[in-house]
Amino acid sequence: MLSIMCVFGQISNYSVQVNKVSALSNLTADEIVSQMTIGWNLGNSLDSYNEGYTIDVAPSKFATTWGNPEPTKELIQTVKNAGFNTIRIPTTWYQHVSINETTGAYEIDQTWLDYVKQVVDWAYEEDMFVILNLHHEQGIINVSEFTDETLATASKYINNVWSQIAYTFKDYDQHLIFEGMNEPRQTGSSEVSEWGNGSEDNGYSWAYINTLNRQFINTVRNSTDSENNKERLLMIPAYVATSDVDALNSLSISSSDGNIAISVHAYSPYFFTMDTSEYANHEFPGKSGWGEDYESNLQSLFSSLNEVSESKGVPIIIGEFSASDFENTADRVEWAKCYLSNAEQYGIPCVLWDNNVSANGTGEAHGYIYRLTNTIYPNSADVLKAMMDTVGVTDYVLPEYQVYQAPTFSWDNIPIEDSWVELYKVESGKTIRLWGNIAVSDWAEYLNENYKFALVYDSTSDVELVLQESATEGWYRVTSDSSDDFIAYFTYEDMMSILDSNECALSDIDNLYLSATSSSATMYGLYAIPLSSVGSETTITTTDATTDTTTDTTITTTDATTDTTITTTDTTTDTTIDTTITTTIIVTDVLLGDVNSDGSVKSNDLLLLKKYLLGLSEESEINFTNSDMNGDNEVKSNDLLSLKKVLLGID
Repeated sequence: MLSIMCVFGQISNYSVQVNKVSALSNLTADEIVSQMTIGWNLGNSLDSYNEGYTIDVAPSKFATTWGNPEPTKELIQTVKNAGFNTIRIPTTWYQHVSINETTGAYEIDQTWLDYVKQVVDWAYEEDMFVILNLHHEQGIINVSEFTDETLATASKYINNVWSQIAYTFKDYDQHLIFEGMNEPRQTGSSEVSEWGNGSEDNGYSWAYINTLNRQFINTVRNSTDSENNKERLLMIPAYVATSDVDALNSLSISSSDGNIAISVHAYSPYFFTMDTSEYANHEFPGKSGWGEDYESNLQSLFSSLNEVSESKGVPIIIGEFSASDFENTADRVEWAKCYLSNAEQYGIPCVLWDNNVSANGTGEAHGYIYRLTNTIYPNSADVLKAMMDTVGVTDYVLPEYQVYQAPTFSWDNIPIEDSWVELYKVESGKTIRLWGNIAVSDWAEYLNENYKFALVYDSTSDVELVLQESATEGWYRVTSDSSDDFIAYFTYEDMMSILDSNECALSDIDNLYLSATSSSATMYGLYAIPLSSVGSETTITTTDATTDTTTDTTITTTDATTDTTITTTDTTTDTTIDTTITTTIIVTDVLLGDVNSDGSVKSNDLLLLKKYLLGLSEESEINFTNSDMNGDNEVKSNDLLSLKKVLLGID
């Protein structure tokens, strides 16, 4: 544990501190919660995961892999202007965590941590309450079956990961709230239902959750000397974040835990908000096919939650609530009024789930703010208005829906350079269906460390390169981890990483294909981009005068970057000398930030430089020139900070 804090204590010093307009401190849990009027979830963004991605894939790829655009500061401002004063940022970490070979501890990839921090800062700077959590921690917190072994792994993971998060945000005041877990559960147990209350195994699952909650609380309270973390509001769930009273009453909370709130998810009444079976009824007021009265359901829900809150002596926050859009706007309006009126009666703040999905006939259409234009979905405008009016927010703006106008492809906007090698080009483009492929020839000599590939395309989904091995019928799909409009870039490292993971040698690859993935794509071109270039010969002729000397001299000078031959012919005293200097300069491109010399600047360069500065790698393992970001002939912590800013797009 001390090793982890030493490593990440140093790294966190590179973070830019945020100054609050109106800092909060010394408040109790009840006082904090009382100021949380209504909240909004940044759903299906930072919590998105893709089992085909590795830790080196750019954060933006993870954030967009479930179909949402990257979060922006403008989106957060839209949320604030719409009347929300709380934002929950669901965040999945497990694909951004690796095991430190020396300490055996889990370590968060610094690039991902910085990416998350940027989104937190956007909301924090707006004086919003910000809830940051561990969300889809598949195979670690959410496992097929709870056992003593999985408990030990999850406990260590929570300790290591929350230590780093707590240290990173140690100077943030009580506007920032930590939520230990999202919906901890068993996903394949024959004994305990995944979406039940966890009661079927005689209390084992409840004790399991209590152990993980205890680990979270103790880690945040004790991992740093931060007074902010000692008084920070911490949210803890019961099994699967249920609203079930028995499961909530099983939670172990001590008076010495400090500021604690119970986290509950309540998409209620379920047969109105999400269900699509024959028992569903999407009219409000109304009853389900089982005969359950919707208004009575909500009254009972909040009355029961209030009883739990009073018995435990801590407030409750509903971290997720919503009603899916079944083209029933008027009914959702009435539901919103009833739901939030009951919540207001007992002082329970509610955080709206928004996954940016409009009406699609399923129970997962929780779209309120249309993120491509930062406007409000037409079916949700009246629902949001009812919410704000019910909780007493008067100063809010709901921008009228605007359709996103996608940019149109044009070769005029594609920055093809003279040095790019054309491997494939169709001026008007060739469209292929999802999972379709186009074969490329003459690629083999360019698949090496001296080139990267640029694929020019037009599609609403990511495109890939496919390396094909005929002998084993192996098809190895390579995703891009950086892109511009209509261009996806693929590095040699990207492709070798896929081959290595499949134990395939580059020499065994027979074909290269351009490939669409989950939707059709129009392919325009593939180029090999050289990562270094050679300068041209330069001839300089000068005329000068000399005195009292007759000399024939040839001087040759050579260093690491320049081969220079200077030939001087002088005549006798007081005559004119013609001096011709012919210089051939071999220029090696310097790519600042390319620490590992692979021709690109990515998160693994940051990781390698970090290891070097921590003494975990030798100078021979880094490109010293590329690592010297500020050109002072030294590689120090300020170079790491500069590289981080480059990766984050910060000037």
